Amino acid sequence: MNETITSANTDNEQTKAVIAQNLAEFRKQAGLTQQQLASILNYSDKAVSKWERAEGLPDVLVLKTLADLYGVTVNDFLVPHGKVVVKPSSKSVVTRRWLVALLSAGLVYLVATVTTVVALFFNDSVPVAKYAFLVALPVSLIVLLVFACLWCKTWEKCVVVSLLTWSLCLLIDVVLTLENSWLIYTVGASLQLLIVLWFCLRHTILKERLGKQKSKQEQTEIST
Repeated sequence: MNETITSANTDNEQTKAVIAQNLAEFRKQAGLTQQQLASILNYSDKAVSKWERAEGLPDVLVLKTLADLYGVTVNDFLVPHGKVVVKPSSKSVVTRRWLVALLSAGLVYLVATVTTVVALFFNDSVPVAKYAFLVALPVSLIVLLVFACLWCKTWEKCVVVSLLTWSLCLLIDVVLTLENSWLIYTVGASLQLLIVLWFCLRHTILKERLGKQKSKQEQTEIST
């Protein structure tokens, strides 16, 4: 029994050492000092120093934040590396993600262009071009919204949803040609207000959760 406990303790210490080494290596490769990283995470540099000395461990939420920052997975912190593999910087990861998202949205306009060209060959009297590209606008924003939900920050999601709302208002206005079409935009304005309030609420909830996690982490560090 004692041997089992001793073995488990040894494994835990080894895991902490691996995580500490990876935390330090990924930070250095990102070109950040402990103080800079602490400022990003809203923690003290002493906490970061303890993590990298294996005197404490960041919680899962902090590890996820670090993984996103360095462009790695949480599992990469747990796996021992002879030499930590060089990962792309956070800026290059963000750039690559936006290029993928914009390329996907561009494919929507490619489909709209092909549809327009084919339609003009057969019947140039139908205003296909106007409607094809008009429909492509909200569709491309829906594609961007999918990627935004996967990768982007709260305010970026809010911007995409807002643009999608107004593009739908424009589409309805042009297609239906209603007499009092301006009423559609009043609905859009109301939706815009609700969208902003919703994302502000989400941001506040996430901030509160991070604050609670930080408080628990600080209490743990004080007790140790």
